[in-house]
Amino acid sequence: MANIDLGVDVVGSDGEKLGVVDSLVIDPKSGEVHSLVLRKGLFFPTDTIVPMTAVLSVEARRIRVNFSKESASELPEYLDSAYIPPPAGYYGMPGVYWPATEVYAADSSLIVDDQIHAKDPGTIILSEGTLVIDKDGQDVGRITELATDERGRVSGFRVEEGLFRHHDRFIPASFIVSADDAVVRLSTRKADIEELHDRR
Repeated sequence: MANIDLGVDVVGSDGEKLGVVDSLVIDPKSGEVHSLVLRKGLFFPTDTIVPMTAVLSVEARRIRVNFSKESASELPEYLDSAYIPPPAGYYGMPGVYWPATEVYAADSSLIVDDQIHAKDPGTIILSEGTLVIDKDGQDVGRITELATDERGRVSGFRVEEGLFRHHDRFIPASFIVSADDAVVRLSTRKADIEELHDRR
């Protein structure tokens, strides 16, 4: 993950201060910073998304980007519904978000499964105890815990493998390809999940 401090100034290509870094959006699969949330204004602040592809340099007290203050008005607005906080302590720092996925926890008092499926039939609903397999069909383990936000959206889930020598892993919801009552299928291999945990 790029070493970017929250609250540092963001400076445009014209040398003008555009705002400050309010938070970071992380790619759950790579652990790399995907984009910055830029806060503009003091009394009536607005938050916009700055992709890392627009960042020219990351310095101790400021970040330089490749667009001007005038062009900053064209940045997409930060929408709370499009992002989800990772489980507490996952990165050991506040102000970090993941892109939200349409995955919800079953039996949550905050949601009704039928209402969600009526709105979006492709929505995935997870339950504890469900078997998880990787892209090659290899057994990854069973879901033991779901991490959710206040809306019942799942940021990820913990799986446990083995009867005697337990292996406990946390898997971001963005890894899911499909799920039903019997099995959750992932887009990545078991070995890649283990490597991701080793990098954290």
